[in-house]
Formats: sequence, C-alpha cells, structure tokens
Amino acid sequence: MENKIKLTSQVNKIVQMHLDRALGYQKARSLTADVSLRDRFEQCMQQSYSFADKLKAAMDLQGLSTKGNPSWYGTIFRAWMTVRVMLSHRKSHRLLHCCLVGEKMIDLNYDLLCSNKYLDFNYPLLKYTFLKQHFSLKNTREDLEAYIELLAPAAPDFIEAKSSYSTVNSLAGNSSNS
Repeated sequence: MENKIKLTSQVNKIVQMHLDRALGYQKARSLTADVSLRDRFEQCMQQSYSFADKLKAAMDLQGLSTKGNPSWYGTIFRAWMTVRVMLSHRKSHRLLHCCLVGEKMIDLNYDLLCSNKYLDFNYPLLKYTFLKQHFSLKNTREDLEAYIELLAPAAPDFIEAKSSYSTVNSLAGNSSNS
C-alpha cells in the first residue's frame, strides 16, 4: 500500500512537471523571434501535454488516481527565465539554456521513477510508458543541446577574457593586470 501511494505521488509530480514544462515552452516561444526555435518550442509544448495525458490515462487503466496542476515552482521558474532572457545580450542562447535546466529536472525525476522496482512486478504497463517517455525526453534534450551548439559559438566568459588580457600584457612586458 505504501508503494502504491509513493508511486502515485511520483507520477503526480511528473504530470505537474509536464504541465509546467508545457507552460515554460509556451513562455519561451513568446520570448523568441527565431521562427525555427518557435517551432521547436511548440513541438516541446505539445509533447508535454501529450505525455501528461498519456500518464493520466495509463494511471487510470491501472486503477490509480492522478491529479495535476501547474505548480508555483513552475511559475517562479518561468519568471526567472523571462528575467534572465531579458537581461541577456544573446537571448536565444540564454533561452535554450533555461529550457535545458527544466529538461534536466524532469529527466532526474524520470530516472527516479524508472528505477522503481515496484513497477517491474506490479505495473509493467506504467513502466513501459515511463521508459518510452523518458527515452523521448532524452532525445529532445539532446536536440536542444545540439541546437545551442549550432546557434552560435560560445562567447568567452569574463574570466577567460581577463586571463587572455593578462597573457597579452605579460607577453608585451607589462606588469599591470588591471
């Protein structure tokens, strides 16, 4: 009985994360002018809504109840994402990084859920659904990471720029590093 309650709680959390993820991609879509990126965010948003619906249906088939509403944490994350993007000079790059943070969080929750041995014996249909979605989400994350690499080469960080400046000064014979 305790395992059933724990499983239901974990699945409810993932359904909630999918709803937050969908709203996050909707927000990301509104923050970019890049048409290909908007299309990609639309696909991710639809994927999340679809996964949440499939999880709810699979849980209903197993006789387990689910509930899911977007969380306050998701609202805070979307606000944080908006601020970070607005303050960045490379908006698309920063937006993708924010989306990857969310992808990594949902990936960690799927890792936890898929490692649940209770599923193997009692709910193989659910286990299959989780594994299939987890694989698809990993592919999505890898696509976003590849998109970041294609978008633009990373600008040097302040530390790298300062160390380069120090190197140039030392080669020129200047002792001042400021």
